[in-house]
Amino acid sequence: MKNIILTGSLSFDYIFDVNDSFSNYILPDKIHQINFSFVIDSHHKSWGGTAANQAFYLARLDTNPFIFATGGFDFDDFNKFLKKNRVRTDFIRIAKNLPTGTGFVITDKKDNQIWMYSKGAMKNNSNFILSTIVDKIIDPIIVISPNEPKAIINFVNQCENDKIEFAFDPAFYIPTLPIDTLYQGVKNARIIFGNDYEIAFIEKRLKKLITDLVKKDQIVVKTLGDQGSEIFHNGKWIKIGIYKTKTLDPTGAGDAYRAGFLSGYLNNQPIKTCGWMGAVVASFAIEVKGTMNLKFTKQEFEKRLAKVI
Repeated sequence: MKNIILTGSLSFDYIFDVNDSFSNYILPDKIHQINFSFVIDSHHKSWGGTAANQAFYLARLDTNPFIFATGGFDFDDFNKFLKKNRVRTDFIRIAKNLPTGTGFVITDKKDNQIWMYSKGAMKNNSNFILSTIVDKIIDPIIVISPNEPKAIINFVNQCENDKIEFAFDPAFYIPTLPIDTLYQGVKNARIIFGNDYEIAFIEKRLKKLITDLVKKDQIVVKTLGDQGSEIFHNGKWIKIGIYKTKTLDPTGAGDAYRAGFLSGYLNNQPIKTCGWMGAVVASFAIEVKGTMNLKFTKQEFEKRLAKVI
């Protein structure tokens, strides 16, 4: 089985719930001068971040995920939590003069979200050299997910130059990444992740359909929220549904899906099975508040998976 190294953010997440729809606060003819406030019904704090979330979910599926990222001076309890949950923190570095990154998200009653993120220690990720850890791990795949922009640029370049297999998940950096980096990432990644909006934005910036940008053996994973997902591979789209369950909090569902998919990929599962594995892990994530409060077992996962494949 391949090993996996997750780059990206480590975060303290503050999650706020609004019992209303964002659309009720926005005047379409005034979006050039938005100025409004939300009254919050409830909020809670949890550990999160793209690298940590995906590693946490992967560990629950009996993989051996490594995180390559930076925590701050306040990271000690978070680090202990990750270790307790079988996440490899060997390559996490600590910035003693900076706090761990912090995310703030507001969720409305339709599960729409508005995010803000304070980088904190994540700024130090731009100095990382992948070869310092890749040489210590057998047959690794790197996951390049939202991060300090300079780190994304460096990781894409390093993966191309050193012929390192990687998954590319630029997300909300799609509008601002240098066009050469975006093209390079899409062209060379083994797997490209994005929701339907993000994939459309890639196509807009690169002026080509994603299906015309990738080679036959590449994999494009497009998530569609409560409509499931679509996976492009070997010249065709594969439709994946959802595992139906009650949604309490959508935060982290995307990372959960990616972890499930990647677990299948690491274990050489068929692409369609990988997609359903992503859907099932996401179903556990949306049933709880926060991103790392779920405690499903491998057996519970397999029971749900058996119902959909």
